Amino acid sequence: MVWDAFYIVLDEIGENVKFGITSGDARIRFARHARDGYGTTVRLMTGLPLGVARALEKAVLAALKLAGVEPIRGREYFPSAALPVVLDIAENYPIPDLAIPANRESPEVEEAA
Repeated sequence: MVWDAFYIVLDEIGENVKFGITSGDARIRFARHARDGYGTTVRLMTGLPLGVARALEKAVLAALKLAGVEPIRGREYFPSAALPVVLDIAENYPIPDLAIPANRESPEVEEAA
């Protein structure tokens, strides 16, 4: 499977954040998270070059570990206090222009309104 998207979602009351990677159409993944109470999309980055989504996810996990922020569930669910770190890594992660496949434009970033 090609992981080409990175996302960040919040739970309904904004106490917890979940981030992860997916491939293709994120709506299926988002629907699953919404049923679990994580229905607010904070960021969706699609069309990432091969390997970038997974590397970005690993970078976020490493930064949270260095910051001493522990997951509340699994390895990608954190208290909302982790959101600034997650956003900082996601927004500043270097995405190599040369790795963008010829059939895709530069990665799209969606922000919650």
